[in-house]
Amino acid sequence: MQHTFHIPVLGLGYSIDTPLKVAKYGISSVVSIVDDELIERMRKYHINRNGEVYNSISKAVPDSRALRITEYLNLLNRLVNKQITEIKTQDFENKNDLNKYFELLPENSILKSKFIYMKQLPQGDEKKKIQDYLKKGIIAGNIDVNIMSKVDKANYHNGIYAGEENTDALAALRGFANSNLNSSVIISAGLNQRLYAYMETFIDFFPNTEGLFTKK
Repeated sequence: MQHTFHIPVLGLGYSIDTPLKVAKYGISSVVSIVDDELIERMRKYHINRNGEVYNSISKAVPDSRALRITEYLNLLNRLVNKQITEIKTQDFENKNDLNKYFELLPENSILKSKFIYMKQLPQGDEKKKIQDYLKKGIIAGNIDVNIMSKVDKANYHNGIYAGEENTDALAALRGFANSNLNSSVIISAGLNQRLYAYMETFIDFFPNTEGLFTKK
């Protein structure tokens, strides 16, 4: 993390798309993935806003809850990466997101110190070298997710119990696990041993050969 704070989950909707507003500045935030209806509406909104093609995921589609969550999280990740790429094309001479990224860093940040030093230098090789170094140091804030463990309603299809893996909380976890995010899930609002046990069925929650976790 570039910052000493993050933006926590703010109910179901207040931080549903916060990463699109702050992740480009290196600030991490937490998205609730409990309400898949809201998530699908937000996915449609941001896809249309960014000129992409929206393909609806109907509730009638098998595993629709997990699929909606996965597609929305992948969209957030894709759009944030696009924002970071755009920032890196900007220059330091104008008032823009590139400068804002470093201005918002904490005072004890090495990158911010180098940024302040760079701004005082005249045009030349040293200034250009530091600018290249600063751009390489730009990373997006994490897109973390929250599951309220007690929100774990059993679901039925045509009157038949859909099974434990399709309860609300487990389907939400599956949606996160199948996404291409490299981030964390925050479990809140109670104890759900079934949900915790379900985590071990996904390889991303285990360290890779380098001892690193894709999801935590």
